[in-house]
Amino acid sequence: MANQSNDAKPPKVKHQKKVLLYPVLPYQPHAKKVAFDSKGAAYTSKLITAQRSMHWRSVSSTGSISAFNDETLAGVGGQVASKTFSNNKDCRKLVATGQNATYPYSRTGGFVKTVQYSGTTDSVGQTPSSHTECWGQLIGPALVLTKDTTALKDVALARLKRKLNGYVGQAQLAAPLAESREIHRLVKQINGFGLDAVKALLILKRTKGKSALKLFSNIWLGFGFGINPLLKDIESAANAILDYQTRDDRHVRVSGAASEDFFSSGNASPPVFIAPNVDSQINGSAYHKQGVRITAGIDLKIRSNASYSVLDHLGLSITDIPSAIWELVPFSWVVDYFTTVGPWLDDVFFTLPGQCKYVSQSTKYQNDVKWNLQILSHPNTNVSITGRSGGFKYYSFQRVSLSTLPTRQLRIKSLDEDAKYGLTKLLNLASVLAGHLVTPNV
Repeated sequence: MANQSNDAKPPKVKHQKKVLLYPVLPYQPHAKKVAFDSKGAAYTSKLITAQRSMHWRSVSSTGSISAFNDETLAGVGGQVASKTFSNNKDCRKLVATGQNATYPYSRTGGFVKTVQYSGTTDSVGQTPSSHTECWGQLIGPALVLTKDTTALKDVALARLKRKLNGYVGQAQLAAPLAESREIHRLVKQINGFGLDAVKALLILKRTKGKSALKLFSNIWLGFGFGINPLLKDIESAANAILDYQTRDDRHVRVSGAASEDFFSSGNASPPVFIAPNVDSQINGSAYHKQGVRITAGIDLKIRSNASYSVLDHLGLSITDIPSAIWELVPFSWVVDYFTTVGPWLDDVFFTLPGQCKYVSQSTKYQNDVKWNLQILSHPNTNVSITGRSGGFKYYSFQRVSLSTLPTRQLRIKSLDEDAKYGLTKLLNLASVLAGHLVTPNV
């Protein structure tokens, strides 16, 4: 029996699961979807909320115990979840036959993940001393920030019309024909580039580089505003003539879109009291993206329409004169760098070669916010509190029906638009200044 007792294995001891100082906080779900009303036409807006809670339990060296518990359902930046639309039972039939099936529609919503925190604090140099356990979950700033979408609408409309012209094949030859008398001078200038280069090199040292700078400006402007546009106009004219001979009536659906993204940051103020002598601040950093899309259904009448002639197709009609005159104005391209005069004139005098069946404009915005906890402790307090990052995602979408194709606005361009193709614009402006201000001393 003694041998059996010595050979027996010791009983297994079950390891007890460590008891946490604070309860495990569940993940906070999204803002609940709101049910449709009885008619199914729309549902009521509802505030996007999340459960905010703060708990702490403090024990002093004298044995006294104090506690605090607070749980509230709080809104996130006053944002709401909503949806509105008009029901169209014949939508599929209308789309199949190329008719207007556009109906107003809007929707907003958001998703919330709270910042969960837990830890302890200890008072230092105080009598009596205290030890505090705290835990809870907080929400941060919504950081919903939308910008003006005028520039995006203009870009989307320009892309739509570019696609539309791909089906029509029109050319704009009024200004090139008016400038055709300059072709002889352009050819002469190109032939003289070689001799000018030799002269500039011979006097390079005497002019301290001014001759080379003037030569470079002349070459850059000659190619950028002479040779390159001339080759494009010749190609455009050839393609337009071919498209006019093979033109046909058709129904097309075209769209143009533009978007931009940007960043921002902020915090939820004022700070939140989470334990004795301890406050917290939720800092947020947000990524924003917004965009515009314009969609149109058009019945092109470029063969059956008797009023659509070859002059209209080549951009030589009366309605093309204002845009051509503007292009012939000296340095009008400099004005177009900073304003929308040229595109605005094109749209004001634009004649659609057909019938517009429907036009819709959609605007979309969304952000993605990251929340992080910052502890603001008071003096004489040791803090050991950690937090789990949270966040907020918000989106909004709106679609409206338009009666006709919109027109680009007459305005000064934004800094973002001016920065587009900035190097080319800078070289063009520098070449003009060099050609007029730099005079080599020979």
